[in-house]
Amino acid sequence: MPWVPRISVHHGWPESCSSLASTPYGQQMPTVTDTEPFSTPPGSRILAVINPASGDADPSGPDPVMELLSRRLDERGVQVQRIPFEPDGLAGALSEALDEQVSAICVAGGDGTLLGVVEALDGRRVPLGIVPRGTMNWMAKDLGIPLDLEAAVETLLDARVRYVDTARVNGAPFLCACMIGVSPLVARQRERERGSAPWSRWPRLVWQGLRLLRLYPHRRMRLIADGRSRRLRSHTVVVTNNLLETASGPLPRRTHLDAGRLGIYAVRKTSARDLIRLLTRVMLGDWLADDAVLTTAASEASLGVSGRRAISLMLDGEIRRLETPLRFSVEPRSVAMLVPAT
Repeated sequence: MPWVPRISVHHGWPESCSSLASTPYGQQMPTVTDTEPFSTPPGSRILAVINPASGDADPSGPDPVMELLSRRLDERGVQVQRIPFEPDGLAGALSEALDEQVSAICVAGGDGTLLGVVEALDGRRVPLGIVPRGTMNWMAKDLGIPLDLEAAVETLLDARVRYVDTARVNGAPFLCACMIGVSPLVARQRERERGSAPWSRWPRLVWQGLRLLRLYPHRRMRLIADGRSRRLRSHTVVVTNNLLETASGPLPRRTHLDAGRLGIYAVRKTSARDLIRLLTRVMLGDWLADDAVLTTAASEASLGVSGRRAISLMLDGEIRRLETPLRFSVEPRSVAMLVPAT
């Protein structure tokens, strides 16, 4: 039987890092404060899931994350065990490695790597610490985790536990966003560009995105959000796990990660002039206020796409294909994350 952390809560606080607050998968967590204490006592272990292919990492060279983790944790008498990031075998590898001596899992990679670990854990609430090395690092930024390698590792050593929501579409989880329409095509282009220099990669990706926005067909859709139905024509729909700030840059932040709400953002069918205006506002960071974007919030929703029995979409940067209608929901405070103590 796979190891599952035991419940040990006193007035909402865990008694130790090896007996973390846990409930059976799918049930709501006990009411807790914003963060909880976390520590790595001597004799404990941290699992390190490192994706050598994420972001601009060099899969052929020595891994700086493992070297730094081993050195810093050895000073505290804490062992580090590396788990290969192999999506097909990750669940089994984690099940074999998890026991009561494991205080946390370090995830070195991007949002897709983090999502892969969450899926592999299948509801076991082990604190996850991010060492960002992906393309977007959306979750790390929203949690306030530094993008610098050494600063991120220091955060793991002096951290607190924060519980965040998990969103789901047709049962598949995502922590950041589900993107429908143009985004999966841009993601495929991004994979083809992997390994090229950033100064040449991003202009090509932007140009490809603009081209796809112009050519991609607008599809008839039916959106039902908290029981309210509306019809629209769109070629881009983004559903986020909790709401985006209204003005915070091309990649907006999420202030709340545990409010139990979905943010739904659809680009309406518009003229070329309106599209140029929207793209300009994307660069200025206030695109959520544009009339071309339909914005709504819900605790659950469904999205039907006319003429499509299945559709490709992107979950936290990873492409999936799911049957329609797409059914969205939120699991409150279902993932434990390590965040900066200050």
